[in-house]
Amino acid sequence: MDEAFAHLEGAEKKHCGKALVPPDGGWGYLVCIGVGFTFMLGFGSSNAFGILFNNFFIEQNGASGLPLVIGVYNGALSIAGFLSGIALKKYSFRQVGLLGAGLFILGDVLTIFVTRTYQLVFTFGVIRGAGFGVMIPVSFTAFNCYFTKKRTAMMSANQTMSSIASITFPILVTFLLGEYGFRWTLALIMAVDLHLLFAMLVMHPVEWHMIKSKDVSSPGDDAAVEIKEMTTPSRHESIQKSIIKIIYDNVELDLLRDPRFLSTLVGLGFAFVSDVTYLAMEPMLLFSYGYSQMQVATCVMVGAIADLVARFSLAVFTYFYTVDSRKIFFSGTCLTVILRIALVCSSEIWFVFTITVISGLVRCSVQVLFPLVLVTAAPDRFPAALALHIIFSGFLMLIADPLIGLIYDATGTYLYCFFAMSVCCLVCVVLWTIEYIVYRKKTS
Repeated sequence: MDEAFAHLEGAEKKHCGKALVPPDGGWGYLVCIGVGFTFMLGFGSSNAFGILFNNFFIEQNGASGLPLVIGVYNGALSIAGFLSGIALKKYSFRQVGLLGAGLFILGDVLTIFVTRTYQLVFTFGVIRGAGFGVMIPVSFTAFNCYFTKKRTAMMSANQTMSSIASITFPILVTFLLGEYGFRWTLALIMAVDLHLLFAMLVMHPVEWHMIKSKDVSSPGDDAAVEIKEMTTPSRHESIQKSIIKIIYDNVELDLLRDPRFLSTLVGLGFAFVSDVTYLAMEPMLLFSYGYSQMQVATCVMVGAIADLVARFSLAVFTYFYTVDSRKIFFSGTCLTVILRIALVCSSEIWFVFTITVISGLVRCSVQVLFPLVLVTAAPDRFPAALALHIIFSGFLMLIADPLIGLIYDATGTYLYCFFAMSVCCLVCVVLWTIEYIVYRKKTS
């Protein structure tokens, strides 16, 4: 994305005959650890959301509030992430990152005292979601600025840390609930999340840690970068800019004129709604089957382990072989249509665990490959395409997840909620199938 290189220019800066380049290590390792903690704490507790708040929603006489909270959380995350990317063009990593960490922790603190669903929507959904959304572009931006040659290896390490958190948090939350109860568990999670302040504090400007290149590069070579002089707009100019104007200035809407890109955008968005809502609602479904907290936590954990195995296998396979990311994503989405329905066909524990493992294996096709699918739809304009994806997915989640909650209210069963998730995936399958047929005829 553009903001990932907002503090760097792809030209060369010479110092004593040698170019200044990112450290590709050094302080960058601390940045890498900070990024790892950000995703561990952000994604880990979110994956245990259904387990953590199950009894809370039961006390509220229904679980329809869960998709509402999740929808608002991801909507706020997406919109704040987009605005954060814009802010990084004007402010430092730490300024933006500490704002995000502060919002995230404030959401934690306020969540400890919630007694109603609408309060949880505001504290966890809006404030905490926006805080995490702000930190995501900061983390990616800082990481990309500090690493060049070691970028893939370091990002793999971060992904592993995030996956480990997804595996361990459900069991950890189950243990804490049993030992300390609901409110104290929320307080302990808040205490752990305080580490995000330190994670954002290590996001130094890369200019402070540039090193001299060992090779003298000629003008025009890549390994070398130039510090871009950042100009801060006047206070009057900043106030004058409305949110609508900011979005208009930073979103290239002409991409929507391309039917193939529009099909990709809509398909990815609906697939994301299904994936995110499934992760939140599966624990609630299992509780409705009469499973214990430990059984539910174990089921969520094995799904996360399957996801980690799939990510590792995909990384190894794609190292040796070239794959069509769009076809893999499409195939995974087709399987997901079936898996969402299969999960509500039987409450037998062996069957549910099997479906969860398969879903974990398939899920990596959505989570890992979506940037590669997006870049094939707009190869020369990926930053603009990503911005549109963030905005569309955010607003779609704000609409679709509450509607799924209304389905539960109307039917009193999770059966039709999971059918709705399958329909979301089906939108992607149908759109891309039509696109394939239409453009195949045009090229033949």
